Amino acid sequence: MQHARNRKKDIRMNSTEKKGIGERYLWKGVMVDEQDIHISLQDRGYVFGDGLYEVVRVYNGKLFGLKRHLDRLFQGAEIVKFNLHYTKEEFQSFFQQLVEENALHSGYVYMQLTRGDDGVRNHLFPACREQMPVLSGFAVHTPRNVEKIKAGTTAISVEDIRWKYCHVKTLNLIPNCMARYEAKKRGAAKAILVKDGIVTEEKSGSILIVQNGCILTHVENEDILPSTTKKILEALSEQEQIPFREDTFTLEELYAADEVIVADTNTECCAVLQVDGHLIGDGNPGPILKKLQKAYEAAIIAECGRAE
Repeated sequence: MQHARNRKKDIRMNSTEKKGIGERYLWKGVMVDEQDIHISLQDRGYVFGDGLYEVVRVYNGKLFGLKRHLDRLFQGAEIVKFNLHYTKEEFQSFFQQLVEENALHSGYVYMQLTRGDDGVRNHLFPACREQMPVLSGFAVHTPRNVEKIKAGTTAISVEDIRWKYCHVKTLNLIPNCMARYEAKKRGAAKAILVKDGIVTEEKSGSILIVQNGCILTHVENEDILPSTTKKILEALSEQEQIPFREDTFTLEELYAADEVIVADTNTECCAVLQVDGHLIGDGNPGPILKKLQKAYEAAIIAECGRAE
């Protein structure tokens, strides 16, 4: 019997290793093994998608841009009346524990909170002071794919059918999942969301275009998520003396842009070479992107050491 249990554990660990997922998890504020996690059927994340999350990239065993991620988490919680319960310092410690206990050198840490699991399913959530969130997290080992970042990618455009809380990083991601499915079906890697003819963002990142040497990206409002990576690029643009402006632009303007750039935590910043079959520029990564990529890598090294 014990042998059978050990065999099951070995199978589970081998499967985990293939996925690159660390063996130690964060669960309700404590580091545990996977088998110690028990999710309630009444968890509001499970029944309503009522939760928040963040993903932080790790280079050389160090968390990159953690402060920006935590600022966004707390801003989102305030908007949706979500009691995070923990302080920023405690969250910082949780992220660090996941890195250390999983010996994470290169990869990312995923952390989410749901609004609780106490009580029977009810659309009305408890008053803020009465909420006790369910906190969980895990680490994923994955190397930095420099070749893919520098090579560029392809995209399609899809209708942005999301709700009016796009500026909060919630667990309600079915429209994003459907956009990713549509992109794969049509042979592309990225899905650019368009609402009423205006480009909003990529299904899990930001979209920036370059026109006559100036970077243009959607203004931050309830239609898009405030991107930590885009904020880094904005600061780097100022550093590199590249004009940077927030404004709306159409899909047709995107097709005609000199460069199109997609940016997110894991992609960093990457050229979109083709959208809906339209070649962007000459079909190669452009000079503005290359300048930003060089500055971005320098920012990683300054904060984390080797960019691996």
